[in-house]
Amino acid sequence: MRSISNEKRGLIIAAKARGEKEEVIALWLDVSKRSVATIWKLYRTKGDILPTKNAGRPSRLNKADIDRISNEVGHTPDITINELIEKLSLPIKKSQVSRLLIRLDLTFKKRRSIQDTNLEKMFRRSQN
Repeated sequence: MRSISNEKRGLIIAAKARGEKEEVIALWLDVSKRSVATIWKLYRTKGDILPTKNAGRPSRLNKADIDRISNEVGHTPDITINELIEKLSLPIKKSQVSRLLIRLDLTFKKRRSIQDTNLEKMFRRSQN
């Protein structure tokens, strides 16, 4: 979802103050009717039109946990996500660790499975 510019927010407030209907404003500015209502309510309650920060769900990891993960990946870059969770006793799932590593701009290697290696050997034999 993209943020609505402060210019559009000002136009929404001006139009609502003139008595325009939310549907008309939404069509005119290409925003949802709900956005118009939310911005108008924000203006009436707080007196400003600046967007509120949506923090979302708080992380189960604190700064120390994130530093431990970063250090561990730095020391052993070929560690898998499962091993990382187990070694550091992290209270989160694989997908959450993966998103954290991406957000920290840390890359991680996937270990090749034994089956892939055997398939490669078989392929090389068939080429000979």
